[in-house]
Amino acid sequence: MSRWIILVALLSLGACTHALHDPASTADAERRASARLELAKAYFAEGNHAIALEEANRALDVAPNRADVLGLRALALMRLGEPEQATQSMERALRLEPDDPALQNNMGWLLCETGKAAEGLPYFDRALSHRRYLVPANAAMNAGICSLRLNDRDRAEHYFQRALQADPRLLAARAQLARLAIQRGDDQQARRHFKLVLASGHAASQDYALAVDIERRLGDRDAERSIAAQWKRIFPESPQLQAYLRTETNER
Repeated sequence: MSRWIILVALLSLGACTHALHDPASTADAERRASARLELAKAYFAEGNHAIALEEANRALDVAPNRADVLGLRALALMRLGEPEQATQSMERALRLEPDDPALQNNMGWLLCETGKAAEGLPYFDRALSHRRYLVPANAAMNAGICSLRLNDRDRAEHYFQRALQADPRLLAARAQLARLAIQRGDDQQARRHFKLVLASGHAASQDYALAVDIERRLGDRDAERSIAAQWKRIFPESPQLQAYLRTETNER
């Protein structure tokens, strides 16, 4: 009887081993993992990071060597305040796909967000070196922000310029270049950038505040009043606007 049990166990093991290498079974596992990954991406985009992590983990249950899933899992862990686990997941993803520019960009950002900006910059550079990277502006923008955290303004400006070259519509890069121009005393250059930012219709209240300050320093009161009127129409409750209006009232 015991020999029969052993024989059945060995036959069962052989059947399982065969199933693991069955192309149809592998393809099915990949399809299930891809479906879970798409769900994870959707939840992540909505800010439901805990559910995104659950879906990523379920995808890895059926396809444990999916670098794209591991990368998204790392981002979800980072948002959930688990930087060590996030780093481990991203490192594993990069071991599987070391030349993936999106993973390199995300690893750079993860390091930058955990206080390791200097270690993150080479990852951005590697991402930017890939011609097949479809969104190089993302890596350049992240590298610029990371450089600012190192107080390296020249390097930051280089990256923001590169981001703008890759995507001329990237308002965040233009706004950052305007701020850097202000810091080095080039109000004319800052004004040129902010004009395009404000004209886009997607400027932040802070952009209006800086644009108003620039026009005041340049002595163009008509431009200042025009920008202030737009600011008041779009962000009537802005604390920055209220502070500006109080200053205007006091100066009259």
